[in-house]
Amino acid sequence: MSKVSQSLPVLILGASPRISLSVARSLHRHGIPVEIASFQPEERDLRSRAVRQFHRLPARQTDPGAFRAALLTLIREKGFDLLLPAGDPALAALADLYGELSTLLKVGCPSPRAVERVLNKSLTLEAAQRCGIRVPLTHRISIIADLESTAPQLRFPVVIKPEKKGASASRVFYFHNFPDLASAIANRGWDNVLLQEFCPGVGVGVEILIHNGECVAKFQHRRLKEAPATGGVAVVAISEEPDPDLVRSSMTLLCALEWEGIAMVEFRLDRETGSHVLMEVNGRYWGSVSLPILAGVDFPLYHWQILHGETPAVPARYPVGVRWRWSPGILDRIQSILSRKLERVGTPSSKWRELFGTLADLSPSTHEAVWSWRDPRPFFAEITGALSAMSATVFTSLSRRLLPNSVRSHIDIRSRLVPEARGAYSRLRLNDTLHMGNRNHRRVSAGAKTFLFVCYGNLMRSPFAEALFRRAVAERGIDGLLAHSAGTHAVPGRPAHTWALAASRELGLPLDQHRAQPVTLELVSASDAIFAMDFENLAELETLYPGFKSRIFLLSAYADGRQRNREIPDPYFGEIDATRRCYAILKNCIDNLVRNLDLPRDNKKSE
Repeated sequence: MSKVSQSLPVLILGASPRISLSVARSLHRHGIPVEIASFQPEERDLRSRAVRQFHRLPARQTDPGAFRAALLTLIREKGFDLLLPAGDPALAALADLYGELSTLLKVGCPSPRAVERVLNKSLTLEAAQRCGIRVPLTHRISIIADLESTAPQLRFPVVIKPEKKGASASRVFYFHNFPDLASAIANRGWDNVLLQEFCPGVGVGVEILIHNGECVAKFQHRRLKEAPATGGVAVVAISEEPDPDLVRSSMTLLCALEWEGIAMVEFRLDRETGSHVLMEVNGRYWGSVSLPILAGVDFPLYHWQILHGETPAVPARYPVGVRWRWSPGILDRIQSILSRKLERVGTPSSKWRELFGTLADLSPSTHEAVWSWRDPRPFFAEITGALSAMSATVFTSLSRRLLPNSVRSHIDIRSRLVPEARGAYSRLRLNDTLHMGNRNHRRVSAGAKTFLFVCYGNLMRSPFAEALFRRAVAERGIDGLLAHSAGTHAVPGRPAHTWALAASRELGLPLDQHRAQPVTLELVSASDAIFAMDFENLAELETLYPGFKSRIFLLSAYADGRQRNREIPDPYFGEIDATRRCYAILKNCIDNLVRNLDLPRDNKKSE
């Protein structure tokens, strides 16, 4: 009897419909039960006839401990025997928990060491160069100071992209001159990014299922259109005959990376010269995975069969010229064309020609990524969400033109919050605008011993508040108090911002040894008082940890004068002087906080 007919359920981690749903439908058609779980708040619940159940897990970025516990519990309770990643954040999560997961079920990715070589683009490019594969001229920028030394070597136009994949989705940006590039990096606070030369040509993806160093199945597609129009994900693509040179390069690289399983190797191909340049490797199911399935190359089934000891029956050839589209992505592309000047590099293109060409893309002869007559619900749910997002973007664009800068800033902050936190943020902002009293006139309860300071990235405000608090209690001879800092969106291990390092040294509290950490349930539950720096931090903390709301304060409740109960602005996008002003406010707040602590006598050192 075939193992498929008696299979245990599969869990797909990640809820992007064009990826997760395509894999789920493939397995479901062969009688394999599938469930989907998401830990990313921006992903919608995914309901489909092909999905037995959808699970919402805690956000890994904000509370990795809770995410880990929930995922392991789900796997044990439901009896899954295979876990597949859909998207780079899911792949990073599986690699992080690989040791524990591999004792419970089959994990649809190779070892953490191999995954790191794919998620870290610098490591991927280094491996490709050792294999003799051409890569773009690339420079790594870790701090703004690196840019000046790199400037003479840059070839414009350049493409800027994150060095590491896996935290979240991120855009690619193009720059045509050094002043614009320098201004963007300084104002956006980018670090750990790659600057690459622009390589002309078309985007080509070579999809491979590799097992024990052998190619089990292969497929090739060419990108016809991307979203946004300046460059991004494929929204219209076509199947092609596998190019022997590209397949050879892909296999050489994957073997060098010690890869096992599914991968999509992306190249930029110059059809006039025949030369190709490696862009990146996606070590998981890719956005256009439904295209090879439509063409008869069923990667998810073959992957499942290999992991269960079966030999896949892979067709020797597949039809070329099969066209594929992702309609929500086409909407995003149209919006990018209409809402701003096209910043494409290479051959200029007319906006109207682009728009009229979209009509051909919507032809019935082009297969839809998510649509199914037997299972239409996911398509309508996704297209409705895309239209809603498009409307919101149009509204925001109009607001930017008509509203004052301060109001536009508040709209931007609200839009990036998870939906559950937006109401709380709006209420806090309204109270501040109307100068209404709020509950942050409260003071820390007597006997508080553990203090947690929280900002956005744990790079500037909260680490310095922690350092100030430690020094203040030491100067006053107070024993037994603990202080920590964290960020609602911190990237673990990142050092303090350059301006934070400079300003903290000036004040005798250098942050050179500081490394960022995210807020977690463990930190919150262990703290007697939790201080947010602004309304965004406060709204997120109260939403994520409602059971600890009575312990959460604005640090500015301890400020003097007009600053009391107002925000302590993030100096991340400012200059060094903005950081100095911020630190002066923090010192005032911390001094008042420590001075007003109601401490038992045994907390004070005997004189």
